[in-house]
Amino acid sequence: MEIRRFFVPQEDVCGNKIYIKGEEFSHMTRVLRQKKGYSVIVCSGDGKDYCGIISEIYKDYAVVDVERVEDNANDPVLDVTLFQALPKGDKMSFIVQKCTELGARRIVPFLSDFTEEEKFNLDRMQRVAKEACKQCGRSLCCEVDSLTDFDDVLARLKDYDCVIMPYENATCGRIGDVKGLDSARSIAVIIGSEGGFSEREVNAAKQKGAQIVSLGKRILRCETAGLVTIALIAYERGELGA
Repeated sequence: MEIRRFFVPQEDVCGNKIYIKGEEFSHMTRVLRQKKGYSVIVCSGDGKDYCGIISEIYKDYAVVDVERVEDNANDPVLDVTLFQALPKGDKMSFIVQKCTELGARRIVPFLSDFTEEEKFNLDRMQRVAKEACKQCGRSLCCEVDSLTDFDDVLARLKDYDCVIMPYENATCGRIGDVKGLDSARSIAVIIGSEGGFSEREVNAAKQKGAQIVSLGKRILRCETAGLVTIALIAYERGELGA
């Protein structure tokens, strides 16, 4: 039987007992049908896997008795933030899910000059990210921020050692040639929506230190570009090896 993974706030870890409440409790009991005596893994955001047994199930919460605590081996080493211009329809779910699996620590949706969509369900995207973290065995949840705008993205770029902006009209530059990528501890990736970026946005990002790169001869869909960029960064930094 697959051992399921659950996330709790740090305050619900009390010595060798962990209390699972709220949405995670509902998911545990109503969807996954977990029962007393089942083995589980619980994460609280400290980089540890708390492996234990469900000892009690009450009306509103469950109790897990911790048997051992292990360092999580699947959390991303790199601090990569994806700034994603909001795509149309349900593409954001796919982007959040797959970029979380590939190791993004934070995903920030934003409105740009060529964005056509304005609806964004933060709660749903946070649930998608949490489920993706469970699937790939992470102990640290990928954070999904509220919808913002391009000016806010520009203001936040100063917090990163390296900023990478793939652009469909770029004629040169590849991920492996990005200056500082080999030593950067925090990396920002800026991806456009279906219409890409305006020249104004590209120039503004360059002024804030973004390095403009090409992802090859073929123009990628917006839901593909972020995945490819994060995967290439992970490859260049040796995170895709065993």
